[in-house]
Amino acid sequence: MTIMKEQISSAVNRALPRRRYVLPVGMLLCCASSSVFASGFALLEQSSSRLGTAFAGTAAAADDASTIFYNPAGLSKLTDPELLVVASGVLISSEFNNQNSLAALGQPLGGEGGDAGDWNAVPAAYFALPINDRFAFGFGINAPFGLKLEYENGWMGRFQSLNNEIQTYNFNPSLSWRVNKQLSFGIGADYQRIQAELTNAVNYTAVVAQGLQTLVAAGQVPAALVPALLTANGNLEGHTAVRGDDSAWGWNAGVLFEFSDDTRIGLSYRSTVDYTLEGSARFTAPTSPNAIGNGIIAAVSAPGATLATGPASVDLKLPDIATASFYHRMGRVELMADIAWTGWSSIQELRIVRDTGVVLSVTPEHWEDTWRYAIGATYQLNDQWKLRGGLAFDETNVPDSTRTARLPDSERTWVAIGAQWKAGDAWVVDVGYAHLFADDASLNQNDGNALARGFLIGEQESAVDIVSAQLAYKF
Repeated sequence: MTIMKEQISSAVNRALPRRRYVLPVGMLLCCASSSVFASGFALLEQSSSRLGTAFAGTAAAADDASTIFYNPAGLSKLTDPELLVVASGVLISSEFNNQNSLAALGQPLGGEGGDAGDWNAVPAAYFALPINDRFAFGFGINAPFGLKLEYENGWMGRFQSLNNEIQTYNFNPSLSWRVNKQLSFGIGADYQRIQAELTNAVNYTAVVAQGLQTLVAAGQVPAALVPALLTANGNLEGHTAVRGDDSAWGWNAGVLFEFSDDTRIGLSYRSTVDYTLEGSARFTAPTSPNAIGNGIIAAVSAPGATLATGPASVDLKLPDIATASFYHRMGRVELMADIAWTGWSSIQELRIVRDTGVVLSVTPEHWEDTWRYAIGATYQLNDQWKLRGGLAFDETNVPDSTRTARLPDSERTWVAIGAQWKAGDAWVVDVGYAHLFADDASLNQNDGNALARGFLIGEQESAVDIVSAQLAYKF
């Protein structure tokens, strides 16, 4: 038996419980069709020295090997071979506050999900090698994109989101060329690997309800029996997990122009990276105490059916990023600024496809390009110590209409501080800290089907704390 989304009969609608829903019954696909990759998951946390100025001057500072990531042309400013390792911790706090959310069909509403955030590690390492007065080589390993949010089991948005985790790994060889005293160019290749896992609960009571519609329309079940059958199949909850991974190539390039020893500007660009994540959509179905309910669940779980476990894939184009930076030194003070553009409009929809070519789900995203603005300064306290500070503002790429619980992104304001300690001619230690004040994000989301997934209505309160330390050794 195949349950088709267009088989919605008025007879069964009359037999459903009298709870009111804003939207009519729609397609009961019940899979992980929310945002497969949520907004605002680009990671700047590739350097403790840059964190201290809220990532102002990233493409122009060029004072350590982390310039490999931000602007490979900056390698021309390094005079000694350098090995640099970075350890950053990102603490995300993200809590949902309910405002009249509606439960899914046949299910309790549930709680607010607790704090979906936690600590996340973001490591990085770089090696810079000046070859001669003209050329320098660099190699970086980092994580340019990532996210992790996990809600409590049984929360009111469980049919839209539970665990959301994305990890990327980037391997970035680079080369810089100093044309003359003022001008340097840099270019690099990016080999990236991505892994993702997204889970949510599945409302099998809604699956049974749609199956009953089909049976009523076929004359196999009297409409009068539907209320009792729905009661017998109430609170049937399963689970689904969508997992996938892929590897792809991108590139980055930059230019550094030095007006003098104290003033320079940098321009950098990181390309888009096109992925086809291949993996599986796995469903764990419950057992109904009712024979008809079990028959419907078995039918939709059979090989090739709507909720069958099997291979699946999704195409994803991660955004390109362009940055313009300014650096100026006045005695003991360094002033820096950044303007960065991220092409998030590369993600307009997310389409999950089975290996047979059948579309499992299509989620509209309509993400928008964003701008980031940052200013920062340092103060050279003495020969050993340098102090840093910075402010920044991040736009959000997610329109209110498509914001989901996967990652309820909003605009953010950064406040950052940091310090550098030169332990000698060879060793340099940098530390940084930033707090991100995020605007409250409104959620008004049914994931395309209020009966199957509930109606999540409320606000998400989020904040981020970042701590970072790096150790550089100059040969």
